[in-house]
Amino acid sequence: MINGFICTNIFTRNSKELTLFYNKTLEIPIIKTDVDDYNGVYLGFIEDAPLICIWDCIWCNLPSTGPNSFVFVCDNLDDTIVKLKDKGLILALPKKYEWGTYELRVNDPDGNEVVIVEYTLKLT
Repeated sequence: MINGFICTNIFTRNSKELTLFYNKTLEIPIIKTDVDDYNGVYLGFIEDAPLICIWDCIWCNLPSTGPNSFVFVCDNLDDTIVKLKDKGLILALPKKYEWGTYELRVNDPDGNEVVIVEYTLKLT
């Protein structure tokens, strides 16, 4: 039966724009590429962990996907917000939740939701 999870695929007409958004704007490392710099691009933080993979849907002859919701974590959301604003992103206000998270929601160029979370309470 199923014994692992390797990636979430995004099939897009904007593979270059999405790759640059995740890699340059959000600073998510490129782990590997299957086709070229903007098609079959795997982004993540640990090689053997689940990754985001961006595919050119025209090249693959598949429809574009979406919307997806990706959740990332940071140590200091306010510092992250400053850095994202410096890169030209227009951001809504972040929100603190009673369950112990401080969250910012933005959309990537394809309209997928990107949630950036700082844990404000220690989870035990």
